[in-house]
Amino acid sequence: MTDDQTEYVLVTEYFHPDTASTGQLMTDLAVGLKDRGLDMTVYTGQPNYRGGPNERQPRKSTHQGVSVNRIRAPQLRQSSLPRRLFNWGVFTIWMFLVLLVSRSDGDREVLFVSNPPMLPIAMWIVCRIRGWDYTYIVYDLYPDQPVELGYLSEDGLIHRSWAALNGRALLAATNVVALGPRMEARIAAQAGPMFDKDTVTIIHNWADADFIEPKEKSENTFSEEHDLVDSFTVLYSGNIGEFHDLETVVDGAARFNDDDVTVLIIGEGDNKASIVDRAEANGTRGETVEFLPYQPRDVLPESLTSGDVSVVTVREGFEGICVSSKLYTAMAAGMPVLGIVQPEDDEARIIDAFDAGIHVEQGDVDGFVEAIDTWRSNPEHRRQQGANARAAFESYFTKTQSIDRYYRLLTDGAVAPDVTRTTAVTSTESA
Repeated sequence: MTDDQTEYVLVTEYFHPDTASTGQLMTDLAVGLKDRGLDMTVYTGQPNYRGGPNERQPRKSTHQGVSVNRIRAPQLRQSSLPRRLFNWGVFTIWMFLVLLVSRSDGDREVLFVSNPPMLPIAMWIVCRIRGWDYTYIVYDLYPDQPVELGYLSEDGLIHRSWAALNGRALLAATNVVALGPRMEARIAAQAGPMFDKDTVTIIHNWADADFIEPKEKSENTFSEEHDLVDSFTVLYSGNIGEFHDLETVVDGAARFNDDDVTVLIIGEGDNKASIVDRAEANGTRGETVEFLPYQPRDVLPESLTSGDVSVVTVREGFEGICVSSKLYTAMAAGMPVLGIVQPEDDEARIIDAFDAGIHVEQGDVDGFVEAIDTWRSNPEHRRQQGANARAAFESYFTKTQSIDRYYRLLTDGAVAPDVTRTTAVTSTESA
C-alpha cells in the first residue's frame, strides 16, 4: 500500500486473459500501477470476447500481484449485439451491487473505463453513496456512439436522459481521462458549462515496445506463410465493426486487381460478413483482398508487422467519440499509417504531427488509391514515414510512458501537457 493507504479499484469488463484490446490495456494498467507501488484490485468479468479464450476463470485470483475479482453471474460469448447487451446489463448491475456492499478498510479510489455503456452512471451513483473519489477513463463516449450509429435519435428522450446522467458522472469525477484533444473537447461539450476542463487529462493508449518491433517482410515468417513478401501489402488487423470504414479499403482494392497489391484484413466483428460480401461483389476477394481470423497472441509480433502500410480507420461522425488503439500498434510496427479519418480526428492529428503516414477522408477511394501509389512509387518515402512512426511511438506512446502518466495523475496530479498539443514537428527528422 502507498503511504496514504489508498486502495485503487479498477472496474473493467475485460481483463487478462481476454483478448479484447480494452482487456489488454487494462491488464497493462493494473499491473503497471501495482509495480509502481499502488494497491490495486480489479473487478472484472469472465472471458467472453470473440476470438479469445472462453475458459471460466476462478472468482478470486491474482495476476502478477494484482488481486482479481470476477463476477459469478452468467455471461455469453459476445458474438452478436443482443448477447453484448445481455452481458453489459449483467456486468453493470453486478458491479454496482458488489461495490455498494463491499468492505473498505481505508480510503478507496475507483477507476473505471467507459464500457459497458451504462457502467459510468452506475459507478457515479455507487461512488457518491460510498463517498469515494473516482477516475473516469473515456474510451468510447456515450451516448454519442449509438446516436452516430443510428440506434438512438439525438432528440429522443433516451438520448437526452442518458446524456444528462453521463454529464453528471463527468462533472463529479475527480479525474477524467481522454484519448486526445478532439475527444477532450467533446467531453467538455457533453458535460456542460459547469464542467471544469482542468479535470480532463489526455493519456494516450499504447502498445508494448518490446512485444511489437519493426521487422522486414523478408525476415517475417507470417509474410512468407501468406505469400506477402513480394506484393505491396496493405494491412488491417482488428475488430471489423460498424464504426470502422473498411468499405473504402475494399472499394479501393478493386483499383489494384491487375497490380501486385494485397489488402489483408485480419479480424472478426459484426460487420465482417458485409465487408466480405462487398469484396465478393467487386471481384476482389481471393484476388486483391484476403481475409484471416484473429491471430493468436504469440503470432501478433509477426502478423502486425507483415505489411508495407497499416490501415487505421474510423467511421465518419466518430471524431472525438473514440480513438483507435490500432494507431499505436501500427506505429510500433514501424509502418506508415494509412488513416481513413476526418482531418480533425485525433488520429489525423498524430499522423500529421510526426509525418507518420497519410490520411484520407471516409469514402475517398481516389485518395486511398493515390496514397498507395505514392508509397509504391517512392519506397524511400514509405520507409522514412515508417521510421518516423516508430520513433514517435518510442518517444511518446509506449506502455511505460502512458502508465507513468496515470501514476502521476493518481498520486500528485502533475501530468505534463499532451504531446499532440505541444509538438510542432512535421517529421522526426526536424525534431
